[in-house]
Amino acid sequence: MEHLPLVSLVQFVSPDWLRMLKEEEQSQLIVVRDGIRRMSEEDLIEIVEAVIKEKRQHAIYH
Repeated sequence: MEHLPLVSLVQFVSPDWLRMLKEEEQSQLIVVRDGIRRMSEEDLIEIVEAVIKEKRQHAIYH
């Protein structure tokens, strides 16, 4: 198992997605069980969605 920031996964699998993520989302640590080389775009979609949802729940709006 590896612990990687989300930015590393996105850069490896689909770098164009970086512009969609906030800095705090990019720095979120992700546990990768089978290694970054086995990560598919579908896997990345699920991870990005989960990180965005998690960060949104803790956001404070004024």
